[in-house]
Amino acid sequence: MRAAFTEIIDYAGLFPPAACGMRDAIRQYDIYHQSDQRWLLGRFIVPTSRLDEMVRAIDEEGIDLDPVDPWHLSVTLGAVIQPEIEEIGRFNARWGQRGLVVDSVEYKVRSVGDLVGTDDLIPETLLRHYEVPREGPYQPLIAAIANAGAYAKVRTGGTTPGLFPDAHHLADFIIAVVAARLRFKCTAGLHHTFPGIYALTYETNSPRHEMFGFAAILAAVAEAERGGEVSVIERMLGDRDRDAYEWVEGGLRWREREYDWEALGEAHRLFVGFGSCSFREPVDELGVSVVA
Repeated sequence: MRAAFTEIIDYAGLFPPAACGMRDAIRQYDIYHQSDQRWLLGRFIVPTSRLDEMVRAIDEEGIDLDPVDPWHLSVTLGAVIQPEIEEIGRFNARWGQRGLVVDSVEYKVRSVGDLVGTDDLIPETLLRHYEVPREGPYQPLIAAIANAGAYAKVRTGGTTPGLFPDAHHLADFIIAVVAARLRFKCTAGLHHTFPGIYALTYETNSPRHEMFGFAAILAAVAEAERGGEVSVIERMLGDRDRDAYEWVEGGLRWREREYDWEALGEAHRLFVGFGSCSFREPVDELGVSVVA
């Protein structure tokens, strides 16, 4: 399991639907960072514009940072990149040896030209995650991201149905990144282990919508790595039959296909993680699923 899920959840508590206040978000991250489930925890996601607010909140909460075991931050960039890159440089110069390190940035791109122009502004010392459009074709953009030495990012949901890609487009994306051996992360809509219809927000009587499930995406990557067709991967991503997926002694089974822990670990080398405004939901559901 550690090979398949280590550091797979980037904590995005500042973002909807949780939309926590800064003090609450950093307090929660500190708890997770010190917990037995720490091995599942990835970066703390924060907009560049809120880095100073984050530092103030850490001071106000009395959180002790450890330079030997720092918090790793992934920053979401706004429309004007250059000043934000300069701000990140100043932040790391001040806090990098004191327990806070920005080592990753995330940015939406619309085309190959957009990517090339953006990548010229971001130092290679930062891991770059470029979010692709919700619909392909993906091959040219994926090839350009790979050529830049960056990672891809794909949106897998949100607080409204219109933010979810179709299973067919997500399957196309997975085929493209696997063919290019390009690492990627997902964002939003992956609080749950397997596909199903779930509430979009935490509000009473929240609208519900189909969600993909992070373990199903991991299995879909494993299927693509063994040469699976896009139609099969699309079925996997949209299969809402709870009995279709089952944890077995050696790994995970989807209908007649089985993916052992080694295959899932290899898939995790490409599907590096997903941003989630909740850490507890996916961790707890994963634990329940495995025990069952």
